[in-house]
Amino acid sequence: MNSEGENIIDISIIIVNYNVKEFLANLLNSIYKAKNGYSLQIIVVDNASKDDSVPYLKNRYPDVTYFGNDKNLGFGKANNQAIKIAKGKYTLIINPDTLMREDTLTKMYLHMEQYPATGAAGCKLLNPDGTFALESRRSVPTPVSALWKVLGLTALFPKNKTFAEYYLNWMDEDKASRVPVLSGAFMFFRTSVLKELEGFDEQFFLYGEDIDICHRVNIAGYHIDYVPDTSIIHFKGESTKKDQIDYIVLFNKALFQFFKKHYSYSYSIFFRFVIFIGIILRGVIGYIKRLFFKGLFPVTEIAVINIIIIIAFLIRYKIPVSNPFSYYKISYFSYNLLITIIYLLAAKYYDLYSKNRDSILTVSKCVVIAFSGVAFITFFLRDFAFSRMILVGGALAAGLFLSTFRLIKKNIRTHSKYSRGQIKPVRLLIVGTGKNTDRLIKKIRGKVDWNYEIIGLIGDGSSDDNLVENVPVIGKTRELSSVIRKYDIDQVFFQINGITYNEIIQLITQVKVSDVIFKMVPDSLDFILGKSNVEYLDDIPLLDVSISYKTAWNIFIKRLMDIILSVISIFLTMPLLPFILIRKNKKQKIEIDGQVPFNVLRLFLPYQKHKWKNRHLLFWYILIGRISFVGAPLTTIHSAELSYKPGLTGLRQINESRVYREDEKERYELFYLQNYSIWLDFDILLKTLIGKTKPLLNLDVINH
Repeated sequence: MNSEGENIIDISIIIVNYNVKEFLANLLNSIYKAKNGYSLQIIVVDNASKDDSVPYLKNRYPDVTYFGNDKNLGFGKANNQAIKIAKGKYTLIINPDTLMREDTLTKMYLHMEQYPATGAAGCKLLNPDGTFALESRRSVPTPVSALWKVLGLTALFPKNKTFAEYYLNWMDEDKASRVPVLSGAFMFFRTSVLKELEGFDEQFFLYGEDIDICHRVNIAGYHIDYVPDTSIIHFKGESTKKDQIDYIVLFNKALFQFFKKHYSYSYSIFFRFVIFIGIILRGVIGYIKRLFFKGLFPVTEIAVINIIIIIAFLIRYKIPVSNPFSYYKISYFSYNLLITIIYLLAAKYYDLYSKNRDSILTVSKCVVIAFSGVAFITFFLRDFAFSRMILVGGALAAGLFLSTFRLIKKNIRTHSKYSRGQIKPVRLLIVGTGKNTDRLIKKIRGKVDWNYEIIGLIGDGSSDDNLVENVPVIGKTRELSSVIRKYDIDQVFFQINGITYNEIIQLITQVKVSDVIFKMVPDSLDFILGKSNVEYLDDIPLLDVSISYKTAWNIFIKRLMDIILSVISIFLTMPLLPFILIRKNKKQKIEIDGQVPFNVLRLFLPYQKHKWKNRHLLFWYILIGRISFVGAPLTTIHSAELSYKPGLTGLRQINESRVYREDEKERYELFYLQNYSIWLDFDILLKTLIGKTKPLLNLDVINH
């Protein structure tokens, strides 16, 4: 499209990457869809990523020019490597964790063509939830505006002209205007201007480069324009931990460098003092805040455990609550100390307060290890072996309380970011139907460790299909907001293959439902992109020589669990025994298509009519070892490869309503066998008790 002979390229696009290959791949897809006939030169500079970004991207986008640095050179220096070889009439500097519309390049190119005095321009930046990103346009910081920013007053008073000067917050986000500074996430330069300025100042490593170069554009006599006619999504724009010391130090250092370079020496001395005070204040406040919230959870749980132990001693030794200090021995606190130490060690080993923060099974493990550890130690230290009942009762009470707390905490989040570990399935809506929709649905169902319930599909109305892989089409794209409300949707997956980037960004900005999480599924169906997170859609391997279910220890511990739970259950349902012995109807043999699955089971049929009597009988069958609490479906004849003891419930059974194909169902069973642990059994039992699935009701139909 470019008619000037010296420029054979319309737009050079420069992207600096650091460990975000999936986001960058998604951006490249959107760039190609936004090409619209323009000739592009795409340059990716990789700053020593550790995720094999360059090989990963080269296989998919071989026509891109790549620079692979041996170390992280910083934002400015890495961009300068590419600026030196930029051949386009215009050069776009863009972050890898962004997504552009199909009209973005066109509108920015035409704007620059229309306004020759403009040296650089930027578009509207959106956060992943569709809200306006404040960094879209800013002012050149003055000592006063920087002071308000450093002290946090800009965030506290976002609409005040005095305190909010840094982000120009009083300006209409949809009004085109000249602005002093653009965000480094998207800067559309006239290449001649960029080279005249010799690119970015390399003394700025991570922050401040965009402020500096925009200030120099203004000094050189060019305009900087804010063009809100098009927009991009900046996935990680909000994810920076701005209360962390590293961010505070780097940001304030960049501001100081900027003032030292562009303002008088007297200003720099003043600002040096301001920055020092800002670093101290923000650093101390941020550190205390982070330490407080990070430590609040474990401190609270440890306090609860210790209170439970003290109450157990009070009950066991009948210590009067009115005057406990006179009777409570100091030596009793040895239990508190030992349990606290062992619990913290177990929590550290299992990453209880980081990766497994919400895991019910992990906290149960830590409680069991802590109380069992004390029982083991006091077996040899008889002077401290006060009462085994205190340990048993304390372990049960602590485990129940902490597990219940996590269960409630995890499930009161109506719109959780992740599906893993939740009892209640995440209600999922897929937007955009196309040739890969069936594959996407199969891949989501194939992720056994995910807990998604696909509620329906949203299309553009061009297809006559009302059902894809048993998932209904429940609306059109223009009805997205109302569909989300009607079906109480937690997450929305945009299938890039079936919807344009323009539509995606427009829909996200239009949806006025709080807490809904939007994610992107690229054409390749390799992964799912959310706000600062990536979830892979790789298939689970079907062959694995290691079957945890069949190890001697797991066989023993599973059988022990069955015996203990069945004895308790039989005792609780013992009042039903007379009704079983006085038979008014005959027990019937369970059969499937004339075959007897597993061991012979005889129950009162129909099952639902005699539900409680049958439950008592099933507990006896578990006690004698014919079936298990958790195992294979009672209503299925299995192949020899997947043959294992049947159970009242199981991983396949609790997911039966979400999968339809036999190979998908067998995948759940294989996952259970490969990844078996006693904790997985407890998780399945919990989901069965709380969830809507009632596996045993199928017994009413298999004999017909």
